[in-house]
Amino acid sequence: MNVYAIVLAAGKGTRMKSDKPKVVHEVLYKPMINHVVDELKKLGVDETIVIVGHKADEVKALLNDDVKTVYQKEQLGTGHAVLMAKDVLGDKEGMTLVLNGDAPLIRVETLKGMIEAHQQAHNMATVMSADCDPSTHYGRIVKENGQVKGIVEFKDLQSDQMDITEMNTGEYCFDNQALFEALSKVSNENAQNEYYLTDVIGIMNDEGKKVDAYKIEDFNEVGGVNDRVALEESTKMLQKRINQQWLTAGVSIIDASTTYIGRDVVIGADSVIEPGCIIRGHSTIGKNCHIGPYCVLDDVTLEDNTVVEAFTKR
Repeated sequence: MNVYAIVLAAGKGTRMKSDKPKVVHEVLYKPMINHVVDELKKLGVDETIVIVGHKADEVKALLNDDVKTVYQKEQLGTGHAVLMAKDVLGDKEGMTLVLNGDAPLIRVETLKGMIEAHQQAHNMATVMSADCDPSTHYGRIVKENGQVKGIVEFKDLQSDQMDITEMNTGEYCFDNQALFEALSKVSNENAQNEYYLTDVIGIMNDEGKKVDAYKIEDFNEVGGVNDRVALEESTKMLQKRINQQWLTAGVSIIDASTTYIGRDVVIGADSVIEPGCIIRGHSTIGKNCHIGPYCVLDDVTLEDNTVVEAFTKR
């Protein structure tokens, strides 16, 4: 079955206090939009469409030719943004992932898990969810007999819904044609005068279509990065994840707290990385290499047994 992806990346991100589009900001030396798109490439999706808007050219400049972009002139809600892809995907059969461009910690393994759950349950829609503290101001998943009946925003929760801890992460998997059929019925009759993607869940329920949730363990993986504080926090989380990956793969990192390794770096076993190093871009380090303290390696290739020193020994 074909798998498509729509990535929402049209927003300005006013809380960033920046002239740049939000998804252009970097997490661990890589723009947020590229983190998301590159995981989709690992997944092997048949077609990826990025919805662009604010300063669209800056976002498009970061994407390769195999990624299509669709321009959203006015930001009229998440449902409206997804609807912009109808001319490209509307008549195709298969599944469509809808992802946020400001969730740079998403992993291909998580996306595979959601797709498998979607297929095995024969869902028309699968909502990615995560458990949260009841005081957290996120939309909640309302279920009935195993079916996701709707998504209720925190401010709209009724008294008997206040204890719901399963929240909506804003990532989805849909039957492609069912998605666009439901989107055509979404209205903007709400306080924001916007077209909400979450309304699709209620519409599918009314039509007797199966909707379920795929719960993940770590909300941080899909939480949106909305300001500079979250940008720094995401960088630290990704730094820790990547360093742990290389430590378990046989690479010695002397001080993981001061070592920053980009997501696209490859390192051979038995290599040693001293404190304060930054290794980024598409750098490849061979086996049994030794990287001295406070080195910066950017898009470099090192053969096996290479020694790099930032300081000259006396």
